[in-house]
Amino acid sequence: MSLEAITKIRAVEDGMEQARADARAQAQKLAADAEREGRALLQKGREQAAAAAAEALKQAEAQAAKRRDEILAKAAKDCDALKKDAGARLDKAAKAILGRVVDS
Repeated sequence: MSLEAITKIRAVEDGMEQARADARAQAQKLAADAEREGRALLQKGREQAAAAAAEALKQAEAQAAKRRDEILAKAAKDCDALKKDAGARLDKAAKAILGRVVDS
């Protein structure tokens, strides 16, 4: 083989080796970029899930407060009705007791 042919072969081999090294470096960069983007998406998903959970909790607390207010209002109304009924019965009971005492 001539020196010129050996030089050409060596240049081609060096070029191929450099191309392989560049390809490896690019593959590593792509993998690192994909991993970084995946972690960012995962973090974003976690943040969105946390925000959704916080909003659901806020809505549940608002509904619970509304229901509590409704229950308290109904209980107050029921108490007023019971007091009114007890007041009416008290007058009847007092009259009945007085009637029995007087009749004795």
